[in-house]
Amino acid sequence: MNSKASASASGAVTAHDYFLLEGTIDAHCDKLLKEIPSRVRHTRVYFDFSKAGRINSMGIALLLRCFKEIGSRAEIRLEGLSPMHNMLFKMTGVFLLVAPAQSPGREGGVR
Repeated sequence: MNSKASASASGAVTAHDYFLLEGTIDAHCDKLLKEIPSRVRHTRVYFDFSKAGRINSMGIALLLRCFKEIGSRAEIRLEGLSPMHNMLFKMTGVFLLVAPAQSPGREGGVR
């Protein structure tokens, strides 16, 4: 797996933004994760981790910074979490800032 994450925003028909994170989430994702908050246009944001691989401590720190900045103006939902991501986010306090999506798949079939 490569050392980068990618993201795409969607929301032309829906009232939320969607970001798909891919690959390893680590220090190499710094630029991308700093840019995401400026791309948020709606009051609900989904982050899809279904294609994300390993997340190291720097990746957690960058995600937390990104989520804190977005969380002041939008609700954040996480989906596609593996059991390892779920455990990692519980242990590091990520779930204190964001919540897992309520159901599999996005509301209104967003992509």
